[in-house]
Amino acid sequence: MPRRIVSISLLARVRNWFGLTQAEIALYLGISPPLARDIESERRPLSYAVTVALMPLLHQLPPPEVSAAVPGPAAPLPPATPAPDAADLDLRRRECLHRATRLLREAEGLAQRARVAARWAEALPALLPPEPGTALPDTPAGRALAGSLAQAADPTDPARAVDHARWLRGWLRHRARPLSAAEATCYHRLRAQAAGLQAEAAALAAEIPASLLELS
Repeated sequence: MPRRIVSISLLARVRNWFGLTQAEIALYLGISPPLARDIESERRPLSYAVTVALMPLLHQLPPPEVSAAVPGPAAPLPPATPAPDAADLDLRRRECLHRATRLLREAEGLAQRARVAARWAEALPALLPPEPGTALPDTPAGRALAGSLAQAADPTDPARAVDHARWLRGWLRHRARPLSAAEATCYHRLRAQAAGLQAEAAALAAEIPASLLELS
C-alpha cells in the first residue's frame, strides 16, 4: 500500500521553524487567530495582504525538507550558543553519583535482609520446636534442638518450656519472613533510580573538560 504523504502548509512551516504559536503568528501578520488557524489548515487561502506580511519570514525559511524536519534528541545546539558552566555540570555530576550511592546502599540493605531471611527459611525445618504433642525427629538437628529446649525447662514452672517453644516458633518464622511485595518493589525502584542517576552522571562527564574531572 503506498505511503500517504502529508503536506504541511506554508504557514505551519513558518510557525514551526520560528517557534511561534498560532496566536503569535496571527499577531505578527495582523490577522485574527481563527483566520490564522483556517489558513494553516488550508481551509482558507493565503490572501495577497497576508502573503506580503509573511514574505520577510518566508525569505528566512530553509528548504521544506529542512524546515519540516523534527530535530532528534541528539541534535546539537546552534554554533553561537555559549559554552556551559563546566563547574556547575561537574557539581551536578557529583550530586548524581552521591545520590546513586545512597540509593544503592538502601537497596543493598533490603537485599541483605532478603538473603538472611532466605537462610533462616532454609534452616527453619531443623530449628522449629514441634507443636504440642509432636515428637522431634531423631536426627542430629532434632536432638540438638531437644537439648536446647530442655535448657528452658523449669521444674517449678511446667508451662515455661511450652511458652518458650511457642515464642521460639513465632520468633523463627519472623526471622524467615521474606520481603513483602512493597519492599521488593522498593528494591527495584531504588536500583532503577540509581541507574538513571549514574547514566546522567556519565552523560555529564562527557561534557566536562578532562582537566576539571581530574580535580574532582
